[in-house]
Amino acid sequence: MTKIFKFKTIILLSVFYFLLFVLPTQAARLYFEPQEAIMGAEKDFSVGLRIDAKNQINAISVGIFIPPEITLIDAVIGNSIINFWVEKPSFDESSRLLTFSGIIPGGFQGEKEPLLTIKIKTVGQEGKEILTFNKEKTKIYLHTPEGVEDSLELESLTLPIIKGRENIIIKNDDNDSPENFKPEISRDPNIFENRWFLVFATQDKGAGVDHYEVCEGSKTKCAIAESPYLLHYQKLNKKIFVKAMDKSGNERIAILLPQKQSPWYQNYWIIGIIVLVVIAIMRRRL
Repeated sequence: MTKIFKFKTIILLSVFYFLLFVLPTQAARLYFEPQEAIMGAEKDFSVGLRIDAKNQINAISVGIFIPPEITLIDAVIGNSIINFWVEKPSFDESSRLLTFSGIIPGGFQGEKEPLLTIKIKTVGQEGKEILTFNKEKTKIYLHTPEGVEDSLELESLTLPIIKGRENIIIKNDDNDSPENFKPEISRDPNIFENRWFLVFATQDKGAGVDHYEVCEGSKTKCAIAESPYLLHYQKLNKKIFVKAMDKSGNERIAILLPQKQSPWYQNYWIIGIIVLVVIAIMRRRL
């Protein structure tokens, strides 16, 4: 019995050692690139935020602390693996936190995938600044119905700042328009007092969507809009153009045909034809 007990003990200890020290960690990892960088003072600098996910994940929220000596210029989401944003990147000046959250439908598992590109600039002083994660606001969730939180490794980035240093700029050459999309007309008793409104959204894998414009009846009469958008013509008898503009100036237009036809007397081109026919008949009689 003693020999059997010792044998079992050795086996259990071996399995424990293998699980603890031999198997690779399954924690996801958030980090910045480039990892070894020197930042030129008073010049624009680009930092990429990337993720390694050993397990399949589908939701993420991030909080990044940006020191007061660094100015946030922009947070570009065009090349992000996140394609449904719960909260687009926003910066709170008082807390110095850049936060965002989003969902990856279908889940994601892989390495070195981009979440966003951060464009920053220093106030001109030499020294060292550190980009760090806020642990309370930075979470990642497994692709499960229960939404279980995954373990996460967070790697900060130390930026030595030197005057006269040329910076590495992550270029986002973007000549492509935002992706195709289909706006929809709807109404709800709890929204806009049950009046007709328009909902729309698309993605841009380049520089990211900058804004939308809605044009009712004509391509030239447009208004900068956000979804949901209350329609001006509630009879739904006008053609609707929805323009998605990205940050590089590329454009994608989605067109909705009139849901209802206007009475014939409101179609001015028909009236014009009738007038011309009447004039022609009168001339012949004369």
